[in-house]
Amino acid sequence: MKTAIMSRAAKSGSTLAELLVVLVIIGLISAVLAPRLMPKRSGHDAKNAAFQLAKLCRDSRKLALISGISQQVQIDTQIRTAWITGQSQPVKLGRGIELETITAQYESAPGLAGIRFFADGTSTGGQIRLFSANTEVQVAVNWANAEVRIEQIY
Repeated sequence: MKTAIMSRAAKSGSTLAELLVVLVIIGLISAVLAPRLMPKRSGHDAKNAAFQLAKLCRDSRKLALISGISQQVQIDTQIRTAWITGQSQPVKLGRGIELETITAQYESAPGLAGIRFFADGTSTGGQIRLFSANTEVQVAVNWANAEVRIEQIY
């Protein structure tokens, strides 16, 4: 009697293996289709690069205040890389980004832009505009107090 009840229950249900197969198939389909259904994140690259560049500037300012020695952030506008001179590994700003800089002439060279942070809390100041897709973001450094701001242009 017991075997008849168990065989009926086994026939009417599904096994764990069958459920796992169905879940794997659903997972594969969603992994393939989800990126195509998601909206494009235009401008995300420029915003991300602006946050990285602003962090590098803030770190340079902090290092100058702590060490008592001026520090310089350099930006290579051609290969889109920035770093603190002699202190840090280069930060890649992204391939799909265009840069436009306004910095002190004596801190810059062809293809390089520089912003110097002094131990007294000031800087040479500057502006770095980052363009990506339909987005323009600016990292602005105030010369008087070395404040670093990120501004959404459009």
